[in-house]
Amino acid sequence: MREELTRLTARWLAAGHTSADVHEHVLRGLPGAGTPVQRPGGLVRYLLREVPPRTLPQPEPSASPPGPRLSSRLQGARECASGAHTQPMLFRPVGDETLCSECLGWGPQGGPGV
Repeated sequence: MREELTRLTARWLAAGHTSADVHEHVLRGLPGAGTPVQRPGGLVRYLLREVPPRTLPQPEPSASPPGPRLSSRLQGARECASGAHTQPMLFRPVGDETLCSECLGWGPQGGPGV
């Protein structure tokens, strides 16, 4: 059984898949928790019998520059440009402002001059 599984795995690697791809494919094919597996080697052999073509992930078209992506929670946030903060201060601009509401003179309630 070991030689057969080695040969099947080698076919995946020869097709351009990584060992992580093989591992993920086998994990996706496992039955749910609590389901007994009578012949684990046979299950793995069944899962590896067909080698799908290797597809590389296509980058999503976007207008954002390449680099680390921000979480959806931080999308649209901007760092206050005042230099008055000890640590970077992120805020969500309403328009094209570069200063946070505190530096603009807006109070925590959102009104001017508070």
